[in-house]
Order: sequence, then structure tokens, then C-alpha cells
Amino acid sequence: MDKSWNLDDAQKAAEECSRTFSKPSKESIESLEKGHKAKLIFKFKSDDPEVPNAEQLWVEILLVQNSNKILGQLDDNPRYIQDLKCGEIIEFEECNIIDTD
Repeated sequence: MDKSWNLDDAQKAAEECSRTFSKPSKESIESLEKGHKAKLIFKFKSDDPEVPNAEQLWVEILLVQNSNKILGQLDDNPRYIQDLKCGEIIEFEECNIIDTD
């Protein structure tokens, strides 16, 4: 079954909307290690006009292989995304991170 969500490219959003969107420094992101947390944007589609098209959720980092592959465990309870649960393993990249702890 395909998942109903995908991770947003926070780097692209930061470049396109630099006056309203900030992203942690490259140094902050590169210093992340096991046990730290990163916030990611999970985009999804909904037919309900009252529902947003994304949720910002925290992921606890389990393994940093390089900037192109980071594994984490979802540390939030999604409010709108039905097929995503707290505790799920998420693979993401440096470009997906919008905040750090």
C-alpha cells in the first residue's frame, strides 16, 4: 500500500521564501546525532477544505549515515495523517529538516 504522505523539501522552501521561512544552519544540521530531534514537514492531500495540506512533526534520530540518509523514529502523534503513527521509522535527508532541538 502506498503511503498518503511525503516529506517536503525544506531547503527548496527556504530558498523560495527566504523572508518568511528559515531553516537551521548547515552546521546545526551536520551536528545532529543519535538521540537528537529534527522537525520535518509531512505533506499530504485531503478533500476537506478545513484540513491543512501538511503537518510539522518531530522525529528522534536513530542513525546518521550521511546527509543523504538519516533514520529516525516519529516522536509525535499526527493529527491528520491516518497512515502515520508515533514510533514509525522515517528515512529522510538533510534537505527535509526544518528545525532541530
